[in-house]
Amino acid sequence: MRILIFSLLYGLLTLGGGSWPQRFLPNHRQPAVEQPAPTPDTLTLMFIGDVMSHGPQVDAARLPDGTYDYAPCYRFLTPYIASADLCIANMEVPLAGAPYTGYPQFSCPDNMMSQLFEAGVDVFLTANNHTCDKGAKGIRRTIQVMDSLGIPHTGTWLDSTDYRQRNPLIIDKNGFRIAVLNYTYGTNGIPAPNPFMVNLLDSVNIFNDIATARVTDADYIIVMPHWGIEYERHQNKAQAGYARYMYECGANMVIGGHPHVVQPITLENRDEQGVAQRVTAYSLGNFVSNQRKRYTDGGIIVKCTIVRDTTGTIRVTDYEYLPYWVYKGVCQGKYQYHILPAKHAVENCAQYNVHGADSVALNLFYKDTKELIDSVPESKFDFTSTTR
Repeated sequence: MRILIFSLLYGLLTLGGGSWPQRFLPNHRQPAVEQPAPTPDTLTLMFIGDVMSHGPQVDAARLPDGTYDYAPCYRFLTPYIASADLCIANMEVPLAGAPYTGYPQFSCPDNMMSQLFEAGVDVFLTANNHTCDKGAKGIRRTIQVMDSLGIPHTGTWLDSTDYRQRNPLIIDKNGFRIAVLNYTYGTNGIPAPNPFMVNLLDSVNIFNDIATARVTDADYIIVMPHWGIEYERHQNKAQAGYARYMYECGANMVIGGHPHVVQPITLENRDEQGVAQRVTAYSLGNFVSNQRKRYTDGGIIVKCTIVRDTTGTIRVTDYEYLPYWVYKGVCQGKYQYHILPAKHAVENCAQYNVHGADSVALNLFYKDTKELIDSVPESKFDFTSTTR
């Protein structure tokens, strides 16, 4: 069925000249559990951190026939991802094609992205410090692959014309017009080759993009910067300053990435019910990677609900976070990666086949994360059906 859907999308794109409609959001989800019908005035937003592809991960996903399968990596979180109306992930590696490489200059198999799309991610961010790792080919091919599958993305563009046509990214969903803006602090000293464009973290860019989003009648603006210092567990003054500036310019929510560890979530501008209307997550950590040091072997998913009340005002009504841990275990003679819901895995280690030193690392990650994220309630999603 998914192959048929992708084929139909590709046919529509071909007839339309090869570019995906800016406001088209594929209804690709196949939820593992029955979901209530969405109401036009309610939207659940979900944010996923740094999707990394180190060499051992590529080896783990390779099948005997030379293809790559990442579905096992995502399967324990798929029901949760599918519970959101709009899910956005940071694709921190280019789809530059073979040969596939890990750190320091990445190129990952297309299936790492496309199977995450099948799992429920709707939008991918492409502006990050590894955007230019493979030069023009990496930028071009990443855009082309996502376009061919009808997958909305933002952060990089083929040229200035493409930038003007597709920035800001506007997603129409459940009666909301959501603008998604993505920036990066830099590209590891590799400039974007002509004529490609990478959205850099700059006050002028931020001001202009938010103003444009308002002119195009976006009624909720989400800014997702790639910023901060790697492996620092707290935001620095520059991050806090940029966040304040983004809100001053008109942003509604700020969700960051890059440090490869979880950083705090701040809640501001509480309404009469005590619900914060400004949710700032400074870093969600790694979604999946081969990094195994303390604090880097997992991350969090942030989920928020917004509603439009009877006066037309859009408000945040709920928020939660889900900590997860990346299990790296040996199966059939090679490593395998599985992203596990941390709390459920801690309580059911045997069912997830997590033992010994792995169990210790899982418990430590969960403890560290709970202590750091004390402002937002932890998700109570039922993962019983996902256990092995």
